This record gives sequence, structure tokens and C-alpha cells, in this order.
Amino acid sequence: MRALWHRRPVRHIVAGLIPLLLVGAALLAVLTVRYSDATAPLREATARAVATVQRSGLGDDGRGVELSWTDEQGVRRSGLVRASGPGSVPVGARVDVGYVPSDPSRVYAAGDQTEERVRDIGFGIVAVIAVLVGAVLVSAVHVVRRLLAERRPGTAMPVRYAQVRRRLLRRSWLVVDDQARQWWLPVHWAPILGELGSGASATVHGRPGRQRVLAIDAAGTTVWQAAGRVRTSPPRGEIGTDEEVWSPPAEPAAGSRTADVGLARHLRTDGALLVAAPIIGLVWAYVDGTGWGGAVVAAALAAAVLVWLPTLLGSDPT
Repeated sequence: MRALWHRRPVRHIVAGLIPLLLVGAALLAVLTVRYSDATAPLREATARAVATVQRSGLGDDGRGVELSWTDEQGVRRSGLVRASGPGSVPVGARVDVGYVPSDPSRVYAAGDQTEERVRDIGFGIVAVIAVLVGAVLVSAVHVVRRLLAERRPGTAMPVRYAQVRRRLLRRSWLVVDDQARQWWLPVHWAPILGELGSGASATVHGRPGRQRVLAIDAAGTTVWQAAGRVRTSPPRGEIGTDEEVWSPPAEPAAGSRTADVGLARHLRTDGALLVAAPIIGLVWAYVDGTGWGGAVVAAALAAAVLVWLPTLLGSDPT
């Protein structure tokens, strides 16, 4: 386990997972409390009946619906519910309702605003749990597949390092020459990459084009393939192919491509993607109609995912 922790990709992935797990736990705590508060009125409405719509489109927002029904004692009751959205409900339509036996004016119908709020919060809880479980499983599978790739026989091949920038994300790539064919391999960044000039030799575990996941030994350092497939063509984006990339200085200097970059700085570089989180939150709230509460939850979860995702994609901090 200690040897595994010494691998930079593992530490990077764990460092990206921790904020996601913390944010997810906080969201689950808040959503659970809100779910309990939202369902409290429904838990008190233990009596059931079939009501008839008397009027609809009431109130300034047009969401009020007047219902009438006969309670368990045979007494005629009436009450007002709020629909989840504006619109007219046909007069005479019959709907299932639940009401509080001690206070029949507190009535709730299937599809009303209260039930819609409970459903939205419940969906949020399920979504957060799914994201957390999915991120942990994907991370674990990612690590295990690369450990297994290291056990494959190795072949010496010429490689060179490239940095590809596409929008806000910069990724590390290795270009592998295998039998006069070039393969573009996304990799997790390591300080050794900056020392790989054009034509440097490295041991490639597995064969490009045959195995989906490869591992590369370069100058005594194992470089893992990042998330993504091996390509026969350059990836989209701005490719760093200048002399600064291909021919690093003989003496590594602080801040150069060959200098080590700590995980804190690496994560700060990954943080450029966080600008998309508020936009995602607003779009989600608009599409789902959950308002500012939904926007905040979606933005927070998106921000945590955007911290974790670059740790799998092979972000380049240089």
C-alpha cells in the first residue's frame, strides 16, 4: 500500500476525490434535512380520499386548485392545493388526496407543489450518491487497470512528450513510435516527461493498438496512461511541439518543465475548470425548474466533479 501511495497519479486522484467526497457528504446532509422537512406534512396526512376538482387556476400565479371530497365520517370537505406548475386542471377531474384527519383543510394531492418538492429533493439525494459511488468506482478501476498493465511484457520504443491544450484543459501526451506508426497516448503528468526529447527510448508495457491500457517506463519512472484511448492521430487542440517541449534545458530550473510540481500547485492548475460550475448550476436549474436551491446544489456538485475529473484525464500543470 505504501508503494502504491508513492505513485503520483494515485496521490493526484485521491487529492481530487477528497473535495468531491466532502462536498458530497455536505450536500447529502443538507438535502436529507430538507427532505425530512418537506415530507413532514405528508407524513401527517394519513387519511386518504378521492377528491373532485371544483375550480382551478386560482391565485396570482394560477396554481391554486380547489378540491372537494367526503371524509371517512361522511362529512363533505373542501380544500385548496397548489399545483406544481401553472395551468388549468379540468373541473370535475378526480384526484387522489391525503389530508390531516384533525385538520382536513391541510390536504395534499398527487402532483401538487409539496409532492413535487419532495420528488426534487429525493432526486438530488439519489444523484449525489450516484456521483460519489461512481467516482470512487471509476477511480478504483482506473488504478487497478494501470497496475495490471505494468505486468505486461515491455518493449523499448522511441517516445516523445507533447502538451495539448484544449479550451481550459491542458493534458500530457506521449507520442510512441511503433513499427513506423505513431500512437498518441494520454498520460498522467510526471516530472520525467519534460526530459523526454524527440526520439527518447522508453519501455512500453503492452502493444499500442492491441491493449487499451498501457504503462511506460521512462528513465526509471513509471508513467501511467490517463483516461482516454490510444490514438493514431493527434488529439484536437493546441499541441506544444516547440523546442521548449521537445528539448528541455540540461539543468532543470525551478518552474521549468523538468522541475517537479507539487500536488497543491497541480490542483490549482486544474481549478481553471471551476469557472464552468456556476454555468452548469444555472443551466440545470433552468432545465429542471428547481430554482436557486437546485442551482446551488448542481453548481457545488459540478465544482467538486471538475476538481476530480482532471486527475483522471491527465492534466498538465506546466
